[in-house]
Amino acid sequence: MRPVPDPGDSRVKAYRKQAREGALPPVLLWWVSGLDCHVILDGHARLAAAIAESVELPLLHLNRSVPRDDLDVRIDDAVGSYERELARFAALRAVHGPAVPDGATIAGPQLARRLHGLDTAAQLTWAWPLPGGQAQWRRVAREVTLRQDWPRS
Repeated sequence: MRPVPDPGDSRVKAYRKQAREGALPPVLLWWVSGLDCHVILDGHARLAAAIAESVELPLLHLNRSVPRDDLDVRIDDAVGSYERELARFAALRAVHGPAVPDGATIAGPQLARRLHGLDTAAQLTWAWPLPGGQAQWRRVAREVTLRQDWPRS
């Protein structure tokens, strides 16, 4: 993760013109569940330009989705839950009469939300420890930072 460049940076100045013209390419974001926030993968200078020009910035958002192998199982689970709920309402209706609703008005929207969530909900991101522990993390961070010409504060 690197800092956003200053408004006076040469890349930002070039992007500011594109921002005024409404022609900025999107900034690439990735949702990291462990941080509970987005991380900018590409477009730090474009972000700074959009902020400097007070324009809305186009974004391209990446996140993990449900693996295709799991999707069929999850759909079957959602539909099965819906069918069980309809059967429960049918049993109640048989005992108590037509005053009990058929259950579709209650279970239908729940099914729709679950199916929509399977298609759109972000999944947890994964991380693995770097072999060597904290000392290795510090060494890598120091090497990466020293090789960059990022402004130091």
